[in-house]
Amino acid sequence: MKKIFYLVIAVLLLSAIPEISFAQSNDPFDNETLKATGTTTKREKKVDRKKKVETEEVTTAKPQPQPQPKPVVEEVKVNDMVVSNPCDEWLDFELVSLVGSRGSQTVKLTAKITNHKSNKRMYVGGNFIAYDSEGEEHRTGYYSGYDMLTDITVKFSLDVPGKINPAKTKVMPVISFNIDDCRIELRNVPIDWK
Repeated sequence: MKKIFYLVIAVLLLSAIPEISFAQSNDPFDNETLKATGTTTKREKKVDRKKKVETEEVTTAKPQPQPQPKPVVEEVKVNDMVVSNPCDEWLDFELVSLVGSRGSQTVKLTAKITNHKSNKRMYVGGNFIAYDSEGEEHRTGYYSGYDMLTDITVKFSLDVPGKINPAKTKVMPVISFNIDDCRIELRNVPIDWK
């Protein structure tokens, strides 16, 4: 029984002793030997301190503010043509041309329309009004009727009433007219003078 007791104590003592390498090395700073003895070199301490300082700098560094994205602003030039069609769910409108005759000082608007409703007779041009660059009003109550079949494009022309000076008017600031009960408005339409 005493032998077993001493054997257990010996095993416990041996397990409590750290593992030591008995390999001989000529280098007194050999890493394996130093690790086995639990000591570190000055160089390892210096590296450990650098890592600690770098880690502290990373954790204590203040977050840099992110640059805010600039808001997108659409620039609309004064001379850009604008077409307003409040009935675009059932009526397509496309301006083909605005041609002026220098000799007669007249202007003709040509456009295409497509009706997406059922077949019907549509009236174009009612309550026509336009202003030239000099501020002169050009108005008429004349209109034309067109048999509009569903989804078929029809081309039409309207004469701007009155004389327009080609030397002073390069752009029509506004042209407005009815297509049935829909009011089409064009702004800043360039005139192609011939």
